Amino acid sequence: MFRVMLVAQCLSGERVEAARDLPDGTFACPHCSTAVILKRGRVKVAHFAHAPGAVCDWARESATHLLAKRVLADQFRALGYTVNLEESHPKETRRVDVAVTVPSGHRVAVEIQDSAISVAEMKRRNAADRRSGFFGTVWVFTSARAYRLMIVGAAHEVRVPDEMRWLANRYGLGIFVINERDGQMWRCQFGAVVRDGGSSEWYTPEGELTGEDYPSRMLRTMKTVTATETGFALTARRSRYDKPGHADWAVVFTVASCM
Repeated sequence: MFRVMLVAQCLSGERVEAARDLPDGTFACPHCSTAVILKRGRVKVAHFAHAPGAVCDWARESATHLLAKRVLADQFRALGYTVNLEESHPKETRRVDVAVTVPSGHRVAVEIQDSAISVAEMKRRNAADRRSGFFGTVWVFTSARAYRLMIVGAAHEVRVPDEMRWLANRYGLGIFVINERDGQMWRCQFGAVVRDGGSSEWYTPEGELTGEDYPSRMLRTMKTVTATETGFALTARRSRYDKPGHADWAVVFTVASCM
């Protein structure tokens, strides 16, 4: 992990995004206010970096995470969405990776996950985003985090991390994975894996035949995976928990925008 970011503040207080053609200037971290340096690497995405030894936990991100944010921002803007990268909500101890405003006026928080995360933390961020005025939060896993899911064949089994299973079960719509290097978005849906039951027979010391039946069981963590490529347009769908008097929506990626 590196202490890097895509957004910094210039002397006037204006937020600016890192870009190879951004003019030289003095930039500061929006969170800790210490100086950051614009890096215009040709291999890595352009970014701002803290000086070695800087103490700021706000900007610990991998190069993969940075690239995924850059790709999403570019794709969203190409669709006509308004994008605000690394939007800070200090009262909620929250920094939204990509804040998107779609043509309908709804705001969506797009959260990119490049490492393991607890379900409790996911729930906390979802609730924080709603309190901050977002219509919903859509979670996107990087190709590194979802590597095993993307390489497994449709008929094969793979162990699915807790946070991905929770997300798929909560909304009933699978999970989304970005191939940040190829600029592709995928929807992964999980299928149940069932182990067949059986029976055993044996004789008791008294010579009586007895036995036990073992029922079939559904495995909790092992799943099959079906991956389908989507576009980057966002739309809202009713989740599996939606019911009269209690609306429950999920934001998803589709080929065509409906929001």
